[in-house]
Amino acid sequence: MATTPTRRKRRLGLFLEGLRDDAGLHLRDGADLLRVKEPTMSRYETGQIRPSWAALQALLGLYRATDEQRTEAAQLWEDSGEPGARVVTPAGSSKAFRAYLRGEAEAATERVVTSIAIPGLLQTQAYARALNASGRQFHASERTERYVSARMSRQARLTGPSPLRLHAVIDEATIHRVVGDPSVMIEQLNHLVEMGQHDNVTIQVIPYRNGAYGTMSGAFMIIGYAGDDLPAVYLEHAAGGVWVENEADVERFGAMFEEIANGALTREESEALIADEVRDLENR
Repeated sequence: MATTPTRRKRRLGLFLEGLRDDAGLHLRDGADLLRVKEPTMSRYETGQIRPSWAALQALLGLYRATDEQRTEAAQLWEDSGEPGARVVTPAGSSKAFRAYLRGEAEAATERVVTSIAIPGLLQTQAYARALNASGRQFHASERTERYVSARMSRQARLTGPSPLRLHAVIDEATIHRVVGDPSVMIEQLNHLVEMGQHDNVTIQVIPYRNGAYGTMSGAFMIIGYAGDDLPAVYLEHAAGGVWVENEADVERFGAMFEEIANGALTREESEALIADEVRDLENR
């Protein structure tokens, strides 16, 4: 039985936990009925594992679920059987970064603000390789290709029948900073222009003239999900990052993103600035 938590399994688990609480029962009551240990019941409710159909029906009976609740539970159980998107995680990745990658794999939207580098979902292989090579104190040279491959695999979320909707707001400094060499940067900037033509991708540049914006303490990504699931935030830093799910904190980041985006160049203005930089690099 799969032990990888997915958002679909967590939704089923939360639903079962709510029914149990409403019935005034404890984990041990379900464990006794199913003849399993309490930790197994806990894993059902936290989405670590998916109960069998027979176990689900037994629990619904114990919790005195209504016909409507049984119908909803059946739908959630069916949904929880869908495999999550495969996530390639570099060896040594932090727990917070792995949570971010799992969240991104199941996300409907992602909003990014970065003042340091081009967002990972929009990087070319050569640009990603140059970035990882420059951070050799944190990324051993023999692992560079693993990091690059993992980053490239994530970009599959931007294509397909239900692509991720990406809104990236990037500092003008990332456009002018030559990562790798001019040819690497020209390829990267042309890739930005190309990706910006996709209906599900919005790219905006924060011009120098805007001065300070947000906290300017590093990149952050807001992951949004379909349905009623609350969004989450990943704060990026060299040592591994922080995964934030507190509702009030996430709302603050959402408000900050909107303020930054509203003050940034439009899509068209951003594309023109990027194209100008490409021409400058080509003429050097």
